[in-house]
Amino acid sequence: MLANRIFSLVLIAFLGFSVSGCGAVILGSAVAGGTYVYVAGQAQQKYNADLGKVYKATLKACQDLKLKIDDGKKRLSDASVKATDVDVAIYINLTSVSSKITEVSVRYGILGDEQAASRILSAIAKNL
Repeated sequence: MLANRIFSLVLIAFLGFSVSGCGAVILGSAVAGGTYVYVAGQAQQKYNADLGKVYKATLKACQDLKLKIDDGKKRLSDASVKATDVDVAIYINLTSVSSKITEVSVRYGILGDEQAASRILSAIAKNL
């Protein structure tokens, strides 16, 4: 009885913490038929395309948005792009989930900016 009560209190405390402050997961609007997730300053979305195609779309999206590409690396199962918007650093990481699915995460600035990251994900989707 006492163990059940303690377990319940711990569970309630954990749930309360997980939906408040920085632990909150904010689901964003639909982007290209999918939903992005905004967690701890990063927007993440999965695309139904292979890593190479999404990497090319990411580079094109940066050009379309007039972002300066500082660095871009593509490896066998992941890729990354570092870009700059005026004086704000942007980090885009791509991970191959499978041969036909690629997950992209975007961090705009040190603390993150959900609207800017969402715009970048939308631009990537338009270029696929």
